[in-house]
Amino acid sequence: MWIQVRTIDGSKTCTIEDVSRKATIEELRERVWALFDVRPECQRLFYRGKQLENGYTLFDYDVGLNDIIQLLVRPDPDHLPGTSTQIEAKPCSNSPPKVKKTPRVGPSSQPSTSARARLIDPGFGIYKGLALLSRLY
Repeated sequence: MWIQVRTIDGSKTCTIEDVSRKATIEELRERVWALFDVRPECQRLFYRGKQLENGYTLFDYDVGLNDIIQLLVRPDPDHLPGTSTQIEAKPCSNSPPKVKKTPRVGPSSQPSTSARARLIDPGFGIYKGLALLSRLY
């Protein structure tokens, strides 16, 4: 069978032919390394929203003929910039933050939305009438 491997941004797609459903994810990573020149440590492979993990086979994930596996390339841990560089931080000022104050509207100038001057009587509705009739019969 064959499957397609596509980068997560869709910029490159390659077909891997002659792959078995019994092939392990580690074997698939080696094939992807040959095609995309991405080391297995830097690969994250996804199929139907699930990350493919080492120790499983394509059959375990139900990968079929001409299915697409997505490749996310992680940064190479050997080529990451060093974390030993110190970043100089600016000291915090002790002055209070400058906030423009707006005058508050008092409760007397605007009525509350939850308070009502009078309660509304729902009256004798059809549902109350039907409930009363059902008790009688």
